[in-house]
Amino acid sequence: MKKSIVSFLSAALLLSSVSSVALAEQNVMDPQSLVTPQAVGADSGWQTQNNIRARVYTDDTFYGTGANTISVTVEKSTPGSQFYLVYFKNDTHMVEVARGTLTTKATHNISKSSLNSILPQNSQGNFKVLLKFMEPGPEAPKWLGDWFTKNTFTAVRI
Repeated sequence: MKKSIVSFLSAALLLSSVSSVALAEQNVMDPQSLVTPQAVGADSGWQTQNNIRARVYTDDTFYGTGANTISVTVEKSTPGSQFYLVYFKNDTHMVEVARGTLTTKATHNISKSSLNSILPQNSQGNFKVLLKFMEPGPEAPKWLGDWFTKNTFTAVRI
């Protein structure tokens, strides 16, 4: 009887230690997620076009009646500086909301009223963010690529 209890307890202890190791292995994090902040809103994810690795994202997916600004961050991880434009776009229209020269990262707090030309009063709409890189030229700028958010954000206008 004593030998059976010892065998049973030994088996139970062994099983619990094996399951603890299995649980610990399941919770291993991707090292990149520790150093790259994750966007909580609309996000393009990192994409490369014409040797430019960049992304664009918002800080939220819903901007209700109490929200006055929409925070948009543009990031670039490749060397050098690049001219860019940021647009809000729905299914039929778009409006330019920011522009600048980007070296690594820039955040724009854009007035929600910038949507007024494409979002009727007393309505709400879904929008993607478009990040467009351009290279200034002597006659016309050269298009280098478009980065769209994969998901949309919703804005409400009263």
